[in-house]
Amino acid sequence: MTPAPTASSTAIVAVTGATGFVGHGIVAALRRRDTRVRALARRADRTLEADAEVVQGTLQDPLSLARLVEGCSVLVHCAGAVRAPTAAAFHQINADATAVLGELCAEYGARLVLVSSLAARQPGLSPYAASKRAAEDALARMPGLDWCAVRPPLVYGPGDRATLPLFRMMRHGWLAVPAVPGARFSAIYRDDLGEAVTALVESDARGIFDVSDTAPDGYTWNDMAAAAAGHLQRRVRMIAVPRRLMQTVAAANGVVANLTGGAPMVYPGKVRELYHIDWACGAGPLMRATGWRPRVALGQGVAQTFRWYADNDWL
Repeated sequence: MTPAPTASSTAIVAVTGATGFVGHGIVAALRRRDTRVRALARRADRTLEADAEVVQGTLQDPLSLARLVEGCSVLVHCAGAVRAPTAAAFHQINADATAVLGELCAEYGARLVLVSSLAARQPGLSPYAASKRAAEDALARMPGLDWCAVRPPLVYGPGDRATLPLFRMMRHGWLAVPAVPGARFSAIYRDDLGEAVTALVESDARGIFDVSDTAPDGYTWNDMAAAAAGHLQRRVRMIAVPRRLMQTVAAANGVVANLTGGAPMVYPGKVRELYHIDWACGAGPLMRATGWRPRVALGQGVAQTFRWYADNDWL
């Protein structure tokens, strides 16, 4: 497959999740190409890149979704839930909303680029993983829909609150990691992911694509600690956390969630994800389909992220 011509400045690319960490990177990459962006946001006053058009609404509001999709050439669906109180809630937000957007794209003749998750390749591990896989499967069943999906691994970079606890630990000279000998994972810097998604927007590529940085075989947690140590100029010690301890934490979180109605970040399914041995992936098919190339390796990305956190007093 060869890349399609760059999107015209008159074409509109709609984006869900544009105000989030990953979505902000996608919108920034689109705007660097002078692409007109239309974003779904809960509030019309949410800060977005440059002059992005805002459609006020949520994934649960079919009318706002229709306004979002109508007249756009491509929809980038980036919004979703990484935590939810139940498996049904995960499915509703991540799978059902994707199906609605797929139907709207088919109706209005828009291409759909789904930002899925590498977790989707192991749907049996957790309700989150199952819901991301269900979203992909829903689109695959829609005849006539022009779509593709990208499965990011660990995404990090300046402004990310999800990986901030890891950087705070490393800043203090230690890193708690799952006790899984031989475990490997891939990672991608947020700006590289934004460029990869934009490359899919500008292409005619179809299928489901893994995406990663410059290390196709992924990393170990020792590699992460070494990257941090190289920037901090101090040793970062590894602390291996036994699976049983994390299971105990997840059980306690479940009790609290049942009492408060909350959605814990660490629950039994998340523990199964954390202790899965292989979250490594390469980006070869994506690069061949679009011409995109990752630019930021782990050492450089970790250093740039540390500097941003320090400059903004997040550490």
